Amino acid sequence: MKKKVLIVEDSILMQRVIGDIINTCDDFEVCGYARDVTEGWAKFIKTKPDIVTLDYELPGENGLVLLTKIMQSYSVPILMLSAHTKEGAELTIRSLAMGAVDFFTKPSGPISIDIYQYRDILVQKLRTVADAKVPVLGDRAAVVRIEKQSRYIVGVAASTGGVRALNYLIPSLPEKSGLRILIVQHMPKFFTATLAAHLNERASFVVKEASSGDALLPDEVLVAPGGMHLRITRDGESVQLTDEPTIHGVKPSADILFDSMAAVLGKRAIGIVLTGMGHDGAAGLKKIKDQGGITIVQDPRQAAIQSMPQAAIDQGTVDFILPLELIPKKIMELIHHE
Repeated sequence: MKKKVLIVEDSILMQRVIGDIINTCDDFEVCGYARDVTEGWAKFIKTKPDIVTLDYELPGENGLVLLTKIMQSYSVPILMLSAHTKEGAELTIRSLAMGAVDFFTKPSGPISIDIYQYRDILVQKLRTVADAKVPVLGDRAAVVRIEKQSRYIVGVAASTGGVRALNYLIPSLPEKSGLRILIVQHMPKFFTATLAAHLNERASFVVKEASSGDALLPDEVLVAPGGMHLRITRDGESVQLTDEPTIHGVKPSADILFDSMAAVLGKRAIGIVLTGMGHDGAAGLKKIKDQGGITIVQDPRQAAIQSMPQAAIDQGTVDFILPLELIPKKIMELIHHE
């Protein structure tokens, strides 16, 4: 049975272009179109879609208002559409933190007739979103603060669904815990800088997009920029960015980061794999485990997309399989007993 897609887009032309692409797929059909939040909500209630494609730039209230209404009623997977602008990137990160599964950037701005050239990417995004779970995250659990510099350095890998997971994980870690954290989230550079700024507003840590030569400082989080790989330097004191080829079709790659952590840090490495499509991070996590480090994955049954954590589990080298809500507590327990 085909999955029903509701298209919320203010441009009639873009509605039809996107609808034409969706209706050419064997596994999807358009169940309705809407131009604003009011019409979108009415069509959502009436058609009960399996997926919603949602533009931000709607007349009157923006798309985040409808996203909130949907997430507060009965959640369905949502694919956000955005313009490739600074404002579009900021709204994208906000929507992903609120529960949208993924996003598709319009190639030429709000009216992108050339979207036909990107049909395969859009369809693949829809298929990924269609298979995603929309997890309901509880309140952040209290964790014990430890005022010292931890010997551990934490590497975190995430892809589809990762922005929401990171928005839970990083703000859940207490200030002055001495942690040094490196994040690989699969997304373009323009969006990784916005993600870092977004997390920085919510966390007790300093969060920023990484640059080559940045020192590994306690209570600081470095986010790998889109389009560059991130490594720990041989002295274990700083990071470097490299322009090596993509790995598993992604750049940055968690395997690159984890490989360097295993080689340099040994037992001082903690590798974490969260929700995501594909298997990036699995091989690197095995190397961390082989060198005596600690490995943690998000429980695939709870993840928005289970592929990445499941790939790591299938290798048999994972120390802890935990729901997202328990990962901050486990990190602090490890620090407490080091």
